[in-house]
Amino acid sequence: MSELSEILPEHDFWRAVVLGGFAIFLTGIITVVATQAPYLLGIIAVLGFLVWYLRDGDETAVEDDEDEAELDAVEMLRARYANGDIDEAEFERRLDTLLEAEPSEPREKELSFE
Repeated sequence: MSELSEILPEHDFWRAVVLGGFAIFLTGIITVVATQAPYLLGIIAVLGFLVWYLRDGDETAVEDDEDEAELDAVEMLRARYANGDIDEAEFERRLDTLLEAEPSEPREKELSFE
């Protein structure tokens, strides 16, 4: 307690003024932080969503699902051939059908500026 008495003025009135001013200052800081916190949290949430959406996005999820579906069809065909459900000629015919359905080159955008 001796350290605090060295910092504060000796007269009780001025001690009350200094401590009261400090208390009002801290109350103001706490009020500003508390009232601005919802806005800051909202901004952080929106920015986080934008980063997530731009990084992962819906398009990559759809493309991944299409790739997995293609792989699943080929895997199922291989499994049926391995189990003896279909013969080699049927396997080759169905595999060719699956691979022909897959576009060999990426499609150009159908919109043109001509």
